[in-house]
Amino acid sequence: MKKLLLLLATALLTACGTTNDAQSNTDNAQRPSMDQFGRMPMPTGTKLRTAESLIFGVGEGWLGRAVFEVPTDANASYNFFAEQLPRQGWTMVASVRGKKSLLVFTRADRSATIEIEDSGLFSGSLASMTVSPVGSTSGAPAGAGVVVQPLGGAGARRP
Repeated sequence: MKKLLLLLATALLTACGTTNDAQSNTDNAQRPSMDQFGRMPMPTGTKLRTAESLIFGVGEGWLGRAVFEVPTDANASYNFFAEQLPRQGWTMVASVRGKKSLLVFTRADRSATIEIEDSGLFSGSLASMTVSPVGSTSGAPAGAGVVVQPLGGAGARRP
């Protein structure tokens, strides 16, 4: 009887372990990854904080908010984005350099805002990048795979 209970308990634990692995594989498949950002330049060694990011679409049409751990300090990260985004066709329209730095870029019908701050004494910096469509009431850029409705559009209720 003891052997039967031990065998049954082992089978149950094995089944639970398999179910959890399948669930975590499904979760990982739905999480954002660095591959979604197309040609958006990132410093080597940058890591995406998936739990803090909300990204729609892939490649050149992605939009949303992505939070990154950048291996360089805030000053070097600021310089990287200020130099590299214009090389990819982005135009800087505003910037503020300080304890928390801010860079704002546009390209065609999209806007990118990057907020950068040091993340700690012995680590690099934290960069939050928000990319969204601008100047268009039709929503996301072509190929983004999502439809974004403007706030206050037709049929919207106002207080």
